[in-house]
Amino acid sequence: MKIGIFVSFSETGGSLNQSLGFTRSLKSLKLSDKDEICIISDKKIESNEYIDTNIKVYSFEKTWVDKIKFLLSGFLKKNKYYFFSRLNPFQVFLKKNNIDLLIFSSPSAYSIYCDNFYFVINIWNTEIKKYKNFTELKTGGYLYQKKIIDNAAENAFRIVVFTEKNKLDLINEFGCKSDDIKILNLTPILPKKYEKIKDIDFVKVFNRFNFDKNKKWFFYPAQFWSHKNHIYLIEAMNKIRQKKLDNYGFIFCGNEKGNQKYIKKKINDLKLEKNIKILGHIDDEELISIYKYCDAVIIPTYLGRSSLPLLESIYFNKKIYYSKGILDNKLVPYVEEFDLNDPGDLVNKIINYKDSDIEHNYKDLITDKYFRDTYESIIEEFRFLQNKGSEN
Repeated sequence: MKIGIFVSFSETGGSLNQSLGFTRSLKSLKLSDKDEICIISDKKIESNEYIDTNIKVYSFEKTWVDKIKFLLSGFLKKNKYYFFSRLNPFQVFLKKNNIDLLIFSSPSAYSIYCDNFYFVINIWNTEIKKYKNFTELKTGGYLYQKKIIDNAAENAFRIVVFTEKNKLDLINEFGCKSDDIKILNLTPILPKKYEKIKDIDFVKVFNRFNFDKNKKWFFYPAQFWSHKNHIYLIEAMNKIRQKKLDNYGFIFCGNEKGNQKYIKKKINDLKLEKNIKILGHIDDEELISIYKYCDAVIIPTYLGRSSLPLLESIYFNKKIYYSKGILDNKLVPYVEEFDLNDPGDLVNKIINYKDSDIEHNYKDLITDKYFRDTYESIIEEFRFLQNKGSEN
């Protein structure tokens, strides 16, 4: 049996890191000698450029001709002309490479073009119906994600989600069958990178930022989407300054996603430049140094039953503040929740912050064994289905 793992290396930020973490975990799978795993990428890459394995990599890059074929095959499918599926370039590619089961490491739009193939898909933001008015979702993102989830609910062999709350979202909001859903938390890549380079002098790396040593620094690693809610932290810092307190600071880092200019203007208008630092994109060594030496992590997002920053913070044993009512119940004990409708609630928690040694049980949440057990069970369920079909 040939199993294809579709990975989008065209993604950025947390999406790319989750896909990288996924591919690095593939080597933990223990499959039959008759099974073969390959990676299918939407970008031409060298096999060892992103992937720490010897797995073969195929690239599927859309040409302008392919785009026309996709549009045409989609139109014909909508009008019930299924026998024209041979026009679908993605299906032609999968057949050419003899793929039996396709696993999407992310909620990919290519899953919509898998009419005649068994596929497994990872779905991330299952609660999008509650927050579809954010700018990034209003401009097509909501309908795009909803289409992927609707198609998965109807056609996927299995769907993988991060938490029990994600599973309930799919059942209650999208009509998924409970038996078709598997639960497996995200796969952070940063801890594994740290284990390889932990002899680096991270104090020296951290000191390059020249953060005011008289302040306690609270870290928010997130791209500048509006649903990441940086504005909440600005409002909280403004309240802190109104109390004549100047020994607290926030650190923002992440790629621009259409909201950074507004955030910078708001910071400047309120004269909070000394208390809120925007670093933009930083490399892994810099990111690790801030995790290690910041005083705490704050995550005021509107979306995310789980998240990479949360799990990375747990790994680095940080005090974590997180939006109330968002997280899965299993993750709530790791954080101190705050009210997104009241910046003053977070202000009170920050002012009452005390230094303490925290020991999180990261391995209770993330291990290669969890990854291996989940995907091996999916593959064995598919093998059973195939064998049963061949008997008939």
